Amino acid sequence: MGVTITVLCENSVERVSPAGLLGEHGFACHLATPYGKFLFDTGSGLSLLHNARRLGVDLSDLQGIIISHGHYDHTGGLEQVLQETGPVPIYAHPDLFTRRFSSLNGESRQIGLPWQQAELEQMGAVFEFSRNAREIVPGMILSGEIPRLSAAETGDPRLMAYSEQGAQVSDPLYDDQSLFIHSEQGLVILLGCAHAGLINIINHAAAVTEQTKFYMVLGGTHLKFCSEQQMMATVHRLAEANVKRIGAAHCTGLRGAYVLAESFGDRFFSASVGTTVTL
Repeated sequence: MGVTITVLCENSVERVSPAGLLGEHGFACHLATPYGKFLFDTGSGLSLLHNARRLGVDLSDLQGIIISHGHYDHTGGLEQVLQETGPVPIYAHPDLFTRRFSSLNGESRQIGLPWQQAELEQMGAVFEFSRNAREIVPGMILSGEIPRLSAAETGDPRLMAYSEQGAQVSDPLYDDQSLFIHSEQGLVILLGCAHAGLINIINHAAAVTEQTKFYMVLGGTHLKFCSEQQMMATVHRLAEANVKRIGAAHCTGLRGAYVLAESFGDRFFSASVGTTVTL
């Protein structure tokens, strides 16, 4: 398809990257396609514009912004990028603005999108909401809601939300979406945080695209927070799918990255800030 993926925001920066790049807790990728340029997530809002300029990536001519889910570390840069783009379509799930928080050791912390919908619309956001899988441009499909069928993937109990009645409930994160990109090498799966579970995501990708040849998985896998059972089941599914390249980022964590690196050897790489992949 001729797509170039550039990681603009991520937790880490490799020493071999251009000087002056910044790491942050968050994730964002720039996608240059034959049909225009897109942004997949926007990081926490600390490094997006800085890193884009350092890497020579122009954010002013985006055809659209794709949001994986409504956590601050994937949406925090929205205001900044809208100042660069002006009015632009934003592809997201209807649950994007759910009020969210994390609960750990009795302490709560707000982790939802930092702005109201009306505020972002005044800045130029044109929201395109859908729960269903949809083709953004030819060969690039946004997953829509991902069925939670894997018994090994039980979600993160620390992540909470407020119901419409104001009650505190476990957050199902139905808005967690991934991007499926067709390439000559096989299907590429671009992850935000994989809250739906990487096994579920791979299975859904195969069902939606009718592809059985997988080339690459890149992004946050949320393996930092999973059980040993889920870790091993995920490794098994990646091996079963014969994924040729595994680019771990963000919420994969050191433990998850170590297990993936040990399991897949040279097929594994760290998708840190500045990483560029051409399909």
